[in-house]
Amino acid sequence: MALFVDGPACTIDDLTDQDSGLLDVALDNGINVTTKLRLAQEEIRTDLQLWLLKPRPALPMPWAPVLHIEQVIVTPPLKRWETMHALAMVYRDAYFSQLVDRYQAKWQEYSRLTRDARESYVASGMALANDPVPRAALPVLTSTPGPQAGGTFYASVAWVNAAGQEGAASAAASITIGDGNLMVVAAADAPANAAGYRVYAGTSPAGMYLQNNVVLPAGLTYLYIPGQVTQGPRPGSGQNPDFVRPMARTLLRG
Repeated sequence: MALFVDGPACTIDDLTDQDSGLLDVALDNGINVTTKLRLAQEEIRTDLQLWLLKPRPALPMPWAPVLHIEQVIVTPPLKRWETMHALAMVYRDAYFSQLVDRYQAKWQEYSRLTRDARESYVASGMALANDPVPRAALPVLTSTPGPQAGGTFYASVAWVNAAGQEGAASAAASITIGDGNLMVVAAADAPANAAGYRVYAGTSPAGMYLQNNVVLPAGLTYLYIPGQVTQGPRPGSGQNPDFVRPMARTLLRG
């Protein structure tokens, strides 16, 4: 699962899965849907930070760590909350742009669904990682002479922490090289807690597989040999949570 801070949890495709007419509405009203995705995430981030800052009951746990927004992992309830909120923002802007009743009805409905999604997330709890690994940046691809046929090749990378937990893989980068050359993969912008990185590569975005069973230290590059690995793990979406912090109000008995 990706970290919340990796970027918007939902995509435009997720929004259109919920509302097939969304893009037409956005086009007719000059609404940038990508911007709404970002704003929805930012507003939810504020809400999550307030939860993290809430004083916890005075229980005998002096060892309890201070939690940070960077530790929050996206779960299905959190993704749905973000999706519904982004849809509500699009129809809110559409309504105030033209004052069309059907836009107001959809704005109100998605606002209701946003509240329902938020309550579902609160009930499920906040999933967190002890040692969060951020999504990797796009890898840097170059070429070097080698006895192979050329072509177009694709690669993605993912950082791994000391516990072996892998963060969300980067988007796929591509390079076209001539015959007699090999692709060289380098990971950029290593996080402070990275023990190394894994490389996923192949001849198509859907055909990228794990190339190195042993993580590669930051600063070193990987030489991709086409056809050497043709099956195995695919790029992942991130680490699983280490624990879940309850968010619902708790009544203490005394």
